[in-house]
Order: sequence, then C-alpha cells, then structure tokens
Amino acid sequence: MNLTDGEELQHIITHAPIGICILDADTFVAEMLNDKFLEIAGKPREAILNKWYWEPFAEVRSYYEAALIGVKETGEAYYADEVEMALIRHGREETIYVKFVYAPVKDGTGKVTKLAVWVLENTRQVSERQKIQAARLAMQAERDRLHEFFMQAPAGICVLNGPEMTFELVNPRYQELFPGRKLLGKPLFEAVPEVRDAPIWDVLQKVYHTGKTFEGNDLLIPLARTPDGPVENRYFNFIYQARTDINGNIDGILVFVYEVTENIVGRLELKQAQNILQLAVDASGIGIWTVDLTTGIMTLTPRTRAIHGIPTDTHLTLEKASEMIVEEFREKVMSSINEAIVNKCDFIEEYWLQPMDGSPRRWLKSNGRAYYDISGKPLYVTGAIFDFTEQKADDTRKNDFIGMVSHELKTPLTSLNAIIQVLNLKLKSHEDSFVPGAVAKANTQVKKMTGMINGFLNISRLESGKIAIEKRRFDLEELISEIIEETKVTNPSHNVAFDKSGSALINADHDKIASVITNLISNAIKYSPKGQMLTIRCEVKAGNVQVSVKDKGIGIAPDDMKNIFDRYYRVIQKDTQHISGFGIGLYLSAEIIVHHNGKIWAESEPGKGSTFYFSLPLD
Repeated sequence: MNLTDGEELQHIITHAPIGICILDADTFVAEMLNDKFLEIAGKPREAILNKWYWEPFAEVRSYYEAALIGVKETGEAYYADEVEMALIRHGREETIYVKFVYAPVKDGTGKVTKLAVWVLENTRQVSERQKIQAARLAMQAERDRLHEFFMQAPAGICVLNGPEMTFELVNPRYQELFPGRKLLGKPLFEAVPEVRDAPIWDVLQKVYHTGKTFEGNDLLIPLARTPDGPVENRYFNFIYQARTDINGNIDGILVFVYEVTENIVGRLELKQAQNILQLAVDASGIGIWTVDLTTGIMTLTPRTRAIHGIPTDTHLTLEKASEMIVEEFREKVMSSINEAIVNKCDFIEEYWLQPMDGSPRRWLKSNGRAYYDISGKPLYVTGAIFDFTEQKADDTRKNDFIGMVSHELKTPLTSLNAIIQVLNLKLKSHEDSFVPGAVAKANTQVKKMTGMINGFLNISRLESGKIAIEKRRFDLEELISEIIEETKVTNPSHNVAFDKSGSALINADHDKIASVITNLISNAIKYSPKGQMLTIRCEVKAGNVQVSVKDKGIGIAPDDMKNIFDRYYRVIQKDTQHISGFGIGLYLSAEIIVHHNGKIWAESEPGKGSTFYFSLPLD
C-alpha cells in the first residue's frame, strides 16, 4: 500500500466506514485516526493520537504486539477475522468482537514507512448470531428431552403424520403392543390394516379434521399382536390429540395409549367368580354382615335380614343388633368380636337369637374377622351367619332319646350285674372251670355296657346343661395311684410308671376327674402294643397341676389331631379298625376339664406314640 497525497489520505481516513489508525513504522506512534476508530476503541482522541500505540491498548498488547512487529519486518499484512477481545472502553472492560488488519504502507522504494490498522466491529452481529445459535441448541435440547421422554414413557406413545396417519415416531411401549410389526414410516392402514373397519378410524379422522382431543377408557379394539396372528379382543385407554405446525394448521395426531386387556379380563373373571360365589352363598343359606367400625353402621345381605327378621328399610348398628342376642349369650359374643379386633384373629360363636319381628328364637353360628388399613387401624368387621335351629332341635331330640334309652337300660343292667355277681360267688368252686370263667367274662361285658351307657347319659346331661359338678378337696396324686393299681389288675398286659411331684391338692369333682384319668389310661392301653410302658406324670406349674399320659403306640396323624376332642369322632385307619369305641370318651373328658376351668390337649407323632395332657388349678 502506497499513500503519497496527504490530503487524499486525510479524506479517505476521515470518511472511511471502518476504523483506521496510521502508525509510524519505526516508532509505532499514532499519527492519524478517524472517528470510527475512536468509537471502536472507546477512548478519547488525545489518549491515542501521538501516543505509542500500545500505551492506550496495553490490555491487548501481549496478544497482538508480535503480529504488528511482524508486519513491519516482513512487509506482509496480518489478518484477524472476528476475534474476541477484552478491551477497556469508556473506563470499563468490555468484550467485543472485531475484524482487523495490520497493513504495511510502503514508499517508492518499497520500504515500510507506515503501518495502517484497519478495524471493523461486529459485536452486535456476533451476539445476535450467538443468541440464535443458543436458541437453536436450546430448542434441539428440548426436542431431545421430549424425544427421550417419549422413548422412556411408561405408556405407549406414537405420532401419526398427515392425513394418511403415517407413523412418524413410535416409542418402545407402543411397539410392544405390536411385536414383530414394522410401524415406523408406514401409514396406519398398511401397518395395522385391521383398524380400517374399526370405529377407531372414524375417531382419528374426527380429531384430525376438528382438532378436538378425544379420550377413551376401557375401549374394545379387535387387534392382532403379530402380523400373522389372530385378531383378539383387546382393551385400551388412550388419548388422541391433534398436532399443529408453526402456522397452527393440523398436520398430525399425538397418541397416548395404555393396554388394559388383562385388567378388564381379570375384572370380568372376578365378576363371574363373585356371581358364582353369590349363588353358592344363596344356595347355602348363609347370611353375610359387615360393620363399619368408624360409623358403627351395619350392612346386611337379604338372607341376614331374613334370619334376624329385620325390615329392608331398617338400619342397624352393631350395638343395636346385639340386643337381639339372648342375654345369657350377649356378653360372650360381643367380647369374642372385640377380642378378634384387638388380636387380629377370627371369632366363632353359637348363640340363641330373638328375631326383631317377634318370630321364634333361632340358634345361630357366626364367624368372621376384622380388616385393617396399612397402618393397622381396624376398618370393618365382616362375618357369616348360619341358622342351624333345626339341626339344634334334631340334636336335642337325639340327646333326649339317647338319655331316655340309656336311663331305661340302666335298670335291667343293674339287675343283671347283681345276678352275675351272685353267680360268681356261688360258682367259684364249680368243678367245671369253664363256668366261673364264663361268668367272669359276662361280668366284664356288663361293666363295659354300663360304662357306655353312663357315657351316653353324661353326654345327654352335658348337652342339656344338667351335668352336675360336685367339688371336694382331695389329693390328685392319690387318685392317680388308685386308678393305676386298678389298671394293673384289669389290664396286666401293659406296664405303668408314675412320676409324682409329691402332693397336688385340688378342689374338684372326684368321680369325674377319675373318669378323665381312667379314659386317658384306657386309650393309651388300647392304642399301644402289649408289653409297652405307659408313663404318667404329675407336675405342679405356676399355680396349676399338670397331668400327662404318654404311650408308645400307633400315634395320631396331624389331620386327626384337630378333631380328637370332638363328639363321636374316631380316628379311622387300618390300625384302629379292630378297636371298639363310640368316640365319646375324649369329648366327655374335655368337657369335664373345661367345666373345672382347666385345659386339655395332646401331642402325637404317627408311629411313635402320643401324650395327652390336662391341667387344673391347684386348691
């Protein structure tokens, strides 16, 4: 570059649209500059003109001094395109973007005599471009996040594009609805042709042309899962929402879908099961009741209302319903329900009830349990009621009959027993040994018959509430010893060991406790092989005396253990077919112990024997 005309140079510099500063090539002193350069520099003219160039621009000297010297030494221009520069302007540091050129100015001989600094600021353009770029990046990031959300969403999502409903986006959950099918990039009819005749196609068209969002729940759509698979009745919850372009025109549909086929099918199956259960409940004659423990209000099935004689328009609380229970049973029933609520257990009670409509009393059995929320707070109690008034009447008639027959049989048996005893005395020295033996056997059979009749009489008295407990004070260990001695005479086939505690005084019915001990020993003998040892133990524990009878017999199976104290229950198996009995001994023993405020139980293992226990309060 050569500038020879001073006036021309001054005119060019002054009116140039870019900043220009002319430096002396030897001293780097600013000799000339225009207003545009001052505007870009942000410094007053006197701070730059006639000053060493790096004095006003000390903040950028380290970056560009070498370049300026290089232009002086090489005569080659230095170009900087859109560089970021931290410059002190108007007394504060500013970051600006500039394009500048360090250009050599040569004389006629080619010597560099001046250096021209040409500078153009484009901070605003760069800033705008950066904002646009940042907005684009933010938009892209938002798109990426939205796409990631779609891909990871727990519901099926797809985007249908254009009037042909082409799959533009399909997330994994949506693809799972159609395993094996290629959806992306295909029109809906091509990818899922079975929707062509389904009502759902009309719904899609309506959303596309009106822009109105459609929501559906539990809708039936016949669809195949795989391309060649059978069409199935499938149920879906979904939302169809129109998508618009930047001009607000509808260009597609956004679909959110969740398959609920399993839930619907399960609900239908549950409804069917409930209907079957209801039929079974109705056929069984069982009534169901539920009481809300917050409000106390009861919900009753029609059968429950019929049993209790309650009109359909009458509402009850548990307290009001309890008033229909006959007084002697009321407290026990309510205590049982309350105990079940507190201890989270079942309750079962039998009681007489006087129906609300004044009809005859009914004998009911009610059982149920309480239900709780996640914190353990009881919410409601529900129970089932069975009316077995007729069965109770049948039992009463049967017990009356058994009692009557047993009572009538006792008189001839007593006479027969007396005759046999007299014969036994007179025939002891009979020359034919068969006769005394036969009489002795007859006497044994009469005793057995007398024992059975007494057992049936006791059951009859027990069921009618007429069994009498006549208590007196005696030593339980002495009673056990006496019974063992009698057993050794009548049943010498088994050995009996007695482990005593020393003394066990109780206040109880001597004869009835004796019958319990005799029954337990008799059972141990009947159900164990000859020659086996029976072990009887009497122990004092925490204010109670505990008696146990242990044998090494055939044992009892777990399924039978829960019923062995039931009336008329007998264990039926190959080993017990030859053993006589009516299943009343353990039932009577259990009732006698209960009437003494005691406990009775058993432990057993098949093939290894059994141990029967009972405990009574000490005197």
